[in-house]
Amino acid sequence: MIIETGFKQHDTEWYEARLSSIGATGISKIITSKGVRSKSRSDYLYEKASQLLTGQSKPLFQTYEMKWGNDYEPEARELFSLLKDTEIEECAMIWNNEAKSWHVSPDGYGSFEKTFGLEIKCPMLKTHDGYLESGTLPTAYKLQVQSSLALTGWESWYFMSYFPGVTPLIIEVKRDEELIKIIKAEVKIFLRDLNTLIERLKS
Repeated sequence: MIIETGFKQHDTEWYEARLSSIGATGISKIITSKGVRSKSRSDYLYEKASQLLTGQSKPLFQTYEMKWGNDYEPEARELFSLLKDTEIEECAMIWNNEAKSWHVSPDGYGSFEKTFGLEIKCPMLKTHDGYLESGTLPTAYKLQVQSSLALTGWESWYFMSYFPGVTPLIIEVKRDEELIKIIKAEVKIFLRDLNTLIERLKS
């Protein structure tokens, strides 16, 4: 595991590094939250092959909701640090190994007795209220969080939903070893298939 601090998230280097690596958010294009192959897997395979062959990806257009989330993330991270009375570190990425074929981009990480990761979401008020009402990790982020735990080997990952002036939702998520086993196996197979596809296309 390699913690990347040579650049910051959303820097040019960060976007470039993501092209040649599978991110935690991309895992949902490989498998579903139930651990079965995703219908998007084939499309994602060609998408990653295209990125590796050209060094380019589709332009990302920032929506209002995305800008809102980015603007309030530092405020949420500061509140988490205050509520949990612990220092939160930031990094651009955490790589799986020297090959840098798989990564996660946590919104922070810290330590109590053991190191933990932090995933922050700053949704619109209606969505945040729905998260509060549920009081559980939203299914949409299950794979992202468990993939982060799979890569790092850490025991827990905190999920935080934040909206200014409203009670935050903070949940400690533990490892789902059965799903983590599937994630690791499917990432390995996907990377193998990706290399095979590129070799065939270049031959």
